[in-house]
Amino acid sequence: MSGVQALPVDVPQEVSSLFLQLADGQLLVPVDTLSEVIAVQTPVAAYDAPDWYLGELNWREQRLPLISFEVLRGGSLASPSNNGRIAVLNSGNPDGDLPFLGLMLQGTPRLVRVTPQELAARDKPCRPGELVHVAMSGEDAVIPDLEMLESACLEYRSGR
Repeated sequence: MSGVQALPVDVPQEVSSLFLQLADGQLLVPVDTLSEVIAVQTPVAAYDAPDWYLGELNWREQRLPLISFEVLRGGSLASPSNNGRIAVLNSGNPDGDLPFLGLMLQGTPRLVRVTPQELAARDKPCRPGELVHVAMSGEDAVIPDLEMLESACLEYRSGR
C-alpha cells in the first residue's frame, strides 16, 4: 500500500441557477448570485456615463449602478418590456466598494437545475461582460463576468 489515498470530494451533481432574460438572449447565473428582483424604476441620472451605465438606484440604503448588459456588449438599448424587472446581483466581492449592482431584465428570472450532463460550453468569442457562452438543455446563454462588470462600474465612478 502506497499510503496515498484519494480523498472523497463533494462535487455538486446539480447547481440551482437562473436564466435572466435580456432583449438579445439570456444570462445564466447561480441562484446565490441573485440578491433580489425588483420592479423597473427610473434610475438617478449619472453625469457623463457610458451608454451601458443607465444611472443609479437607491436600494436598501445603497446606491447601485443600473447596467444594460445589451449595450455593454455592443448592442442597442432595449425598451423595458411590460414584464421587465431589475435583477440585483452580488458582484462576488462582498467587502469591496461595490458589493451589488443592478441589471435590466426583460422578464422574470427562471429557475433551472444545471447538471454537468446538460451544460456545454459554446465556441463563441466573448464580448465585454461575457465570461463564456454555454448551452443548457438546448438553450443558449451567457455566463456574465461579474468581476468585469464591477470593475467597469468602479472605473466610471472613480473618474467622475
